[in-house]
Amino acid sequence: MKNLIIIIGTILLGAVIVNTLILGDGNSLKNAAEDIVQKGTGSISDHLDFGKLSGEGL
Repeated sequence: MKNLIIIIGTILLGAVIVNTLILGDGNSLKNAAEDIVQKGTGSISDHLDFGKLSGEGL
């Protein structure tokens, strides 16, 4: 019986962690990662001239 309670508690704790960190709303890790990727992509595209890289404007 003790093992069953530990297993159920572990499953519930895992569900809470996944729900708050991954599937959560504005403060979830998923949203934080999306913000970091957007900032990084924007910074890279601001510093590179893709016209020179593709051969346009020559």
